[in-house]
Amino acid sequence: MESEFEGFSSGSEILTKHADRWRKVSFGVPVFDRLTGGGIGARGIFELAGDPGSGKTQIALKLALTAQRTVPNSSVVYICTEHMFPSRRLVQMEAEYKRQQSADNAVREHNFADHILVEHVWCVPTLIACLFDRLPKLLEGTKISVLIIDSIASPFVEERDYISRAETFRSIVHRLHQLQERHNFAIFVTNQVRSVIDSSTLDDQRNVPALGLAWSTLVHTRLQLSRTTLSSNDRRCTVVFGPLAPKHGFYQIDESGPVDTKPFAY
Repeated sequence: MESEFEGFSSGSEILTKHADRWRKVSFGVPVFDRLTGGGIGARGIFELAGDPGSGKTQIALKLALTAQRTVPNSSVVYICTEHMFPSRRLVQMEAEYKRQQSADNAVREHNFADHILVEHVWCVPTLIACLFDRLPKLLEGTKISVLIIDSIASPFVEERDYISRAETFRSIVHRLHQLQERHNFAIFVTNQVRSVIDSSTLDDQRNVPALGLAWSTLVHTRLQLSRTTLSSNDRRCTVVFGPLAPKHGFYQIDESGPVDTKPFAY
């Protein structure tokens, strides 16, 4: 097999030699861009885990809108596994996004919803068929900026063979990495959380992302969302791991989707 090794590059050359490999796709929400150093990279799996009602899907929708502006002439693939795609909410968010960017003709005239390509899958076989067959065929003729899976946990909820499940995780991620290398797009997945109790004290309950260690070892960056006690509309986002500094920020949900919470509220 012919080697794909391109030779060594200097540190400064890396920034320009393959710019698409290292670009980031903005969330369109300042607090998330600050936490991630500009957004989601075009390499690795980026996961957003969180409590029910913490805004995971709305953050994904906002990303689907702003990614089309960050990467011109691109589409977004959105795979739903838990519920029907929230079309009405998308239309509302798109209208508000255009209102906020009314001075930008490109935004005002662009039909964002037409460039969000939606697929519904409900189980592991259909997820694999989508990622291994339909997605590669789509990528041959369509430029995408982001692949969104909302959520990764749902198809595996009934799986009890954990060895087989771990092998499936590895196969999926390996295939996605191959497609990323060829087509330069970001991968964003949402994940559910599960409550666990410290076995030594029996009272230290905390929420952890679903799918366990077998999945966690394959994730490049993980952020976790939670509701706060400060306000019914306040949420907290924490960097769990990744090539980022451990830190957190606060956000809210309004008609436009996720937005920053004003610092003085804390």
